[in-house]
Amino acid sequence: MKKIGMLSLVGIVIVLLIVGCASNPRRHNLQRGTGIGAIAGGVAGRLLGHDEAGMWLGATIGAALGATIGNIMDQERGAIIAASQQNRRVVVYDNQGGAIEAIPGPVNQRTNCKKVTTRHWEGGKLISEEINEVCTGKKITGTY
Repeated sequence: MKKIGMLSLVGIVIVLLIVGCASNPRRHNLQRGTGIGAIAGGVAGRLLGHDEAGMWLGATIGAALGATIGNIMDQERGAIIAASQQNRRVVVYDNQGGAIEAIPGPVNQRTNCKKVTTRHWEGGKLISEEINEVCTGKKITGTY
């Protein structure tokens, strides 16, 4: 029975690694987070629980946590892209009193890239601020 459990774990790991590596690194963080969380949780559950039930419980909990984190990353990336494309401030609120604010800056005419300032708010307080660069169009040369 242990051999079947380990084989199923190895099979799940291989499939999720292939799916995770094939996707665009700037998109689909929900799916990637779910896969990575399931793998990590399954391995941890197997090691801590020493049985297949622990593996499945760990995989389920890991998948839920990974999906949550991936969804947050997707919302942040979506706000950044929307602010860049619409050339206006975009705010995405969550139901725990947090928000992501994306503020577009001017376009660099040479590179066709726009800097977008992203602010993370929790309970009305600024937690962090970072600047992301969003480029549109196709890159023709290897340099800017």
